[in-house]
Amino acid sequence: LAIALKKQGHFISGSDQDKIYPPFSTTLSQAKIPVNKLHPKPNLYIIGSAFKNQNKLNTEFESIKKSNIPYISATKYIAKHLIKPNSILVAGSYGKSSISAMLAFILKDSKHNPSYLFAAESLNKFPSLSFTDSDWSICEADESINGLDTQAKFLYYPIKYLILTSAQWEHKESYKTELDNFNAFKKLIINIPKDGLLIYNQLDTSINPLLKFTKCQAIPYTINKINHPFLFGAAFTNNFAAVKILCDYLKISTKKILEYKGLKNRLEIVANKKNIIFIDDFAQSAPRIQASISAIKNKYPKRPVKVILEPHASFLQYKSSITELFEPLINVSQIFLTKISFSKNKDKTTRISFADYKTIFGDKINYLPINSDLITTVISSLKPNDILIRFSSGGLDGQKSFHKIINFKT
Repeated sequence: LAIALKKQGHFISGSDQDKIYPPFSTTLSQAKIPVNKLHPKPNLYIIGSAFKNQNKLNTEFESIKKSNIPYISATKYIAKHLIKPNSILVAGSYGKSSISAMLAFILKDSKHNPSYLFAAESLNKFPSLSFTDSDWSICEADESINGLDTQAKFLYYPIKYLILTSAQWEHKESYKTELDNFNAFKKLIINIPKDGLLIYNQLDTSINPLLKFTKCQAIPYTINKINHPFLFGAAFTNNFAAVKILCDYLKISTKKILEYKGLKNRLEIVANKKNIIFIDDFAQSAPRIQASISAIKNKYPKRPVKVILEPHASFLQYKSSITELFEPLINVSQIFLTKISFSKNKDKTTRISFADYKTIFGDKINYLPINSDLITTVISSLKPNDILIRFSSGGLDGQKSFHKIINFKT
């Protein structure tokens, strides 16, 4: 957002935690956008979603509220300035970034030339956010509630077309009950106008109870098999099926998808050395972990799969979720579990511990909260013909550890 606003001609400065890391730090530095050097007299403050987690930023926000300078949440800014009358939202528990990025890649050079936003780094090296003068937009629309938001992010965005991948209860930090989660998605469905369109994932049964609330045309999608030079697996063919239906509806060719290389950390083969394949993947929900493992097993049926699991997502931090991981990981030979974050906001009776993981996975799981132990243990376990996949939604330490493992073996 900062880079896109600078391209529009604004002077941008920002505040963050004391230390920021690549790729964010390097990207902002290359764009000559100062961090932690706020302009003394800005015209507008845009408030991000994570400020409540940092005492420094909380203090700054209290000062902002006392000033006479206007401020707005990042969510509302996007809703006001990026979302257009022909608004395409991509929502659901998984697949949002992948579908949004595919749509942006195909439509950005079409007559529609949309504004767009997706929360990932494209391997085709085009920006993840762009403002245009078109009356079309594509936006990854999340159900989480954070920052200044008082409801799901996707409820702030005007909508005409919706691709819905899933309505599973993933953000348990935002919704105390499954009914609360359901009601958020219900409101989203109701918001689609009669002349709009719902494209929904028929393979995810969590969507079915929502369909009775639609007042527009609804088209299901499943998979669209395509011989792609870079991408593989059921998750890709499922995501592309949604993209194909919308593009056909808008009378836009999808031939350009063959040039699309995917997103960083989405089933990305980052190294293949000494007959060991190293894969980086963003998956943190049970369906997406299962889809990634299935894709690997289908492509490499005779190779053992070992997993580094970094439990960043809230889904992976609750006892109630752990049983959902059993089936996705049943066919892997080893699991290396990194540090489990303990939040004071989670009750001891509901937050997960390694004992819960051990009960489900037994001896094939190792808890390695110290990075040096993780590196040593994983390296000693790897053998020729192995596949090592890292499931992580972020964290510089985990990324560094993964690279050290790869570099040691290469």
